Amino acid sequence: MGLVNLDFERPSKEVVEGFRKVSVATAHESMGCKGNLDYTIRQFYPGMKICGTAVTCECPEMDNLTLHAAIHVAQPGDVIVCTMGGYEQQGPFGDCLATLCKARGIEGLVLDCCARDGETVNEIGFPIFCKGHCVNGTGKEKFGKVNYPIAIGGQVVRPGDIILGDDDGVVVVPREIAEEVLEKALARLAKEVKTREMFRQGIDSWTKNNFGDKARRLGYDVNI
Repeated sequence: MGLVNLDFERPSKEVVEGFRKVSVATAHESMGCKGNLDYTIRQFYPGMKICGTAVTCECPEMDNLTLHAAIHVAQPGDVIVCTMGGYEQQGPFGDCLATLCKARGIEGLVLDCCARDGETVNEIGFPIFCKGHCVNGTGKEKFGKVNYPIAIGGQVVRPGDIILGDDDGVVVVPREIAEEVLEKALARLAKEVKTREMFRQGIDSWTKNNFGDKARRLGYDVNI
């Protein structure tokens, strides 16, 4: 198998679309508080959101040639997830590539370094989750791998996993459990609607969840 792997399975479009109703926090909770990338990988600008299927990319430090290949093979609805050799102070992606990705229907980009051309990228409306803003440009001399498992933000991401990003950060949902997680997440959303209604009526979380009994079972005399 070559440096670019095109032989991987994507989840169904129905499952991916279903996750558009699900927040990062809800997906994280529905997986048993797993799957979240390090909090330092965050929105390039507030309000950016992503939901799509991972195309993974492993680039050597200070070289984005492999990222161009990932964009070339990505399909509409994909999210490119790219690790850049562990060096944060580089900007391998800017407004020109954002324009290209937007035109090709790519859903977003997740980087473990920085990006650049912030103002125009924000105007283009292409979502990026990364370490911040950095003008330091990269070369095109070395090649890594596309669509192999990568380690990024404390998680392993494989091609075909589902990637969600919002105000709370980024979470990866493994493809093989995506349907199960979606079912749990939608059930959790329905439950939270009822919970918020109870809270609006003045029933507090301590009473609703019988936390007084729980505290006593744990050996605490809270006297409320």
